[in-house]
Amino acid sequence: AEVIDRFSVGAVPLKKKAEGIPPLPDVTADEQVTAGAPYALTIGTVEPRKDHPLLVRAFDAVAAHDPDLRLVIAGPDGWGSDALAEAVAAATHRDRIVRLGYVDDEARAGLLRGARLFVFPSVYEGFGLPPLEAMRAGVPVVATAAGALPEVLGDAALLVPVGDADALAGALRTAAVDDFERARLVVAGRARAGLYSWAGCAGGLVDLYRTAMTS
Repeated sequence: AEVIDRFSVGAVPLKKKAEGIPPLPDVTADEQVTAGAPYALTIGTVEPRKDHPLLVRAFDAVAAHDPDLRLVIAGPDGWGSDALAEAVAAATHRDRIVRLGYVDDEARAGLLRGARLFVFPSVYEGFGLPPLEAMRAGVPVVATAAGALPEVLGDAALLVPVGDADALAGALRTAAVDDFERARLVVAGRARAGLYSWAGCAGGLVDLYRTAMTS
């Protein structure tokens, strides 16, 4: 939406039906990851844009009141990943933070299916596929209102201001323990994920080209 408004260009929305967010393989999370404890999950390359240190601070605040919840951070190290290591080292509850590197599709599916909630604390996102994957898996999503995320996720996620650790902690707590809100997020999330399809995107791109050629 930002690019459309600024440069007056067309957009190709991902159309209805869920082909764009494929079903996850029927596997469960490896219980050794958190020894069976509930966990908040984030998946993505560790780089400044993803703001993992903010997530660590928010989780640390929640962990002080929730002795069971763990945080699982999955994804390869990118540039600037030292900031995450420093944030974990400074966390009071660092023993409840699990740092995984790259995970393959099967492990990713298992982690998503086993998660209590999914978190996406980015500073900016052009689209944001991982939260939609979590929604498709029936996992409540917490995210920052960064870039395209409000447009993509709508009210099917708990959205908080970018960089606000207190607001993120509050949303994490809600998504972890509020059964009514969790149920709402699961239903709304599955419906939201079902709005996106690669086939619809391809058709929209063809229509956009036709419009450009005739204008």
